[in-house]
Amino acid sequence: MELKLFGKKITIQNANTKTLPAISNDSAWQAYLRGKGYDITPMNALKVSAVIRCVDIIAKTMASMPLDIFRRKGDSREKADNHPLWPLLHILPNPHTTAYEFWHMYLCNLLLTPFAVARVFRDAAGRITALYNIPTAQCSKIYVNEENGERYFYVTDDFGHVEILRDGDYMYSPGMRLNNDIDTLDPMYIAANVLGLTMSLNGFAEDFFANGTNLGGWIELPEALSDTAYERFKESWYSSYTGVINQHKVAFLEEGVKFHEAGREASDSQLLESRQFAVTEICRIFGVPPHLVFDLTRATFSNIEQQNMEFVQNCLLPMAVRLEQTIYKDLLTERDRRDYFAKFNLNGLLRGDTATR
Repeated sequence: MELKLFGKKITIQNANTKTLPAISNDSAWQAYLRGKGYDITPMNALKVSAVIRCVDIIAKTMASMPLDIFRRKGDSREKADNHPLWPLLHILPNPHTTAYEFWHMYLCNLLLTPFAVARVFRDAAGRITALYNIPTAQCSKIYVNEENGERYFYVTDDFGHVEILRDGDYMYSPGMRLNNDIDTLDPMYIAANVLGLTMSLNGFAEDFFANGTNLGGWIELPEALSDTAYERFKESWYSSYTGVINQHKVAFLEEGVKFHEAGREASDSQLLESRQFAVTEICRIFGVPPHLVFDLTRATFSNIEQQNMEFVQNCLLPMAVRLEQTIYKDLLTERDRRDYFAKFNLNGLLRGDTATR
């Protein structure tokens, strides 16, 4: 399939894996072009094993950490398990979702999309009674009312109904920002180049093993064949020696037919090295040590513990602070902020290595 864009022809080789963005979506087209002809979306990115592992390891580790509400008491602090927010954040945000499930979904949206949003429900007195995740794909970007400075955005549900969420109706964690406090960068757009290359390598490997022959070379015939003989010989050859099931078979040739083997070790190793490097690149994007994605190429018994601590200090701890401050900003009242704050308990992950303990 060919598409003409900006005066250039773009060839879509595999319509099953390469889908076209909406023609009016300029940013999606830019990500598509940077993604080597792949529409880089969160769902497509999760088809890359390294991506789903990185996202899952961060989200599930954070979701499994205890999250408590504390009350300042002089120079110390005490758990405020009687605060109305404590059961919502620690146990059950809403009747249908556990705290683990809630934070896992919230983190997945934050890692794969420009921001994460949770719907806040309140009673008549303004007390928070429930929290529900909203998929980022159903939200518009955030807007600011120029008259009063209030922030709001539009949410479209599965049935097409649109709701406006205003300050107090949501918990909002923005992604990376550069120039102001509103527009956030799309991580899939930033990583489109790496993810597109990875998908291309995976597609090449899939086609190679599905259609390749490990004999690897060309056939020399002493004389030309008739069309019927050529078709019969080709059909016989492909059915006998191509595909995974026919690997490493010995070819029996007759009537002066010669098979010339072409070395393939170099191209095979380059493919494997490229796919290996792609895993490292994805780990670098998410800040996850490669051994947590089951890439043990450079892992040793002496450095894995240290890498685990670096993962906590450089990836999980900043994420914990990010969420704690979001809770402080969006869920605590002005009065509560004087005495209360939320805190993830990462102590179990920061105990030091075996030798230090």
